[in-house]
Amino acid sequence: MNSPALSARIIKLGIGIVLLASGLSVTALLFLPYRRAMETRSWRETPCVITESRVGEDLVSQFKEPVARVYLRYLYQVDGKEHTGTQWRRMKFYSAEDRDVSRKTPHFAEARELADKYTVGKATVCWVNPQDPSEAVLEHQTKAAIYSLWWPLLFAVGGAGIAWSALRRTPRAAG
Repeated sequence: MNSPALSARIIKLGIGIVLLASGLSVTALLFLPYRRAMETRSWRETPCVITESRVGEDLVSQFKEPVARVYLRYLYQVDGKEHTGTQWRRMKFYSAEDRDVSRKTPHFAEARELADKYTVGKATVCWVNPQDPSEAVLEHQTKAAIYSLWWPLLFAVGGAGIAWSALRRTPRAAG
């Protein structure tokens, strides 16, 4: 085998491996939210009562648009013990001042709509984590991430095909 053919196969193999790894990585990243959304569907449905429902405004800086913060608080009981929940869906905000925030959005109409949906005193249901009764949600996350898995999988399959074609031996032409 001559040197240009070998270097071309090495480049082709490298491109295939990069596409394969990238496609599989993005697929895994898209699968994680789907898995988390499916977990809450197996949680225990529990009656709860809304005790706080309000919208706050957060102005990060004078150069940015304000962000609406929805504060929801609800009480529920598990095994005779009362718990307080603040999660609307299963999502985390990582700053200390967002500990009790249920949702953050730049759209104040959506925030107001969510607060109006869960008015103070409303009896509704929440889903409680059986392994950790202090964790509960009012609504399940969307499963939409699963519908976009095909896109990064195309890259993974294409990368695998490119890598395979670089590794396989081609028969020599008779001549």
